[in-house]
Amino acid sequence: MFELEPSPVRHVALALVGVAACVYDIRWRVLPDWLTMGGMLLGLVLGGLLGGSEGALMAGAGMLCGLGVFWILWSVGMLGGGDVLFMGACGALLGWPLVLYGLLYTTLAGLVIGLGLSLLRGNLWRVFRNLWVAVASTFNPRRRRQALSEMETDELPYAVAIALGSAYAALLPYWPSLGFVR
Repeated sequence: MFELEPSPVRHVALALVGVAACVYDIRWRVLPDWLTMGGMLLGLVLGGLLGGSEGALMAGAGMLCGLGVFWILWSVGMLGGGDVLFMGACGALLGWPLVLYGLLYTTLAGLVIGLGLSLLRGNLWRVFRNLWVAVASTFNPRRRRQALSEMETDELPYAVAIALGSAYAALLPYWPSLGFVR
């Protein structure tokens, strides 16, 4: 679909930012601005240094795509603000069009991690009930719309899913056979 260019320096930076974000999110349940904003700036600078104005443009497009998609999820209460900024950093470090794969694989990683944790915690039924109520209340005009953020849910350190999905996407230019969605 797209030609994916390897960028080892940017992908090593992605791995380092990703590991730091996972540690912060698991241990303290927060993603500091210096890490997320610094990751975005790092992605833009590396894009420019390694690819000139086209590289900076591709990093900027990746950053805006990651921010935009996750901002929509944040606005309906599905994610925290740090997750939005972290996806922006991953988008800048992945660049365009690799960020599209990063978003897809992040979603898949989040689904697997979320369902696995819910199953281990014994809350899988509640997860499906909450999703049903949120969707049904959205499309039924006689019911008050109920957002997922208003329901009892388990917290998920989503930086782990973002880091795993982005790292998997970063491997695609090196090993295209890993792309089960191409």
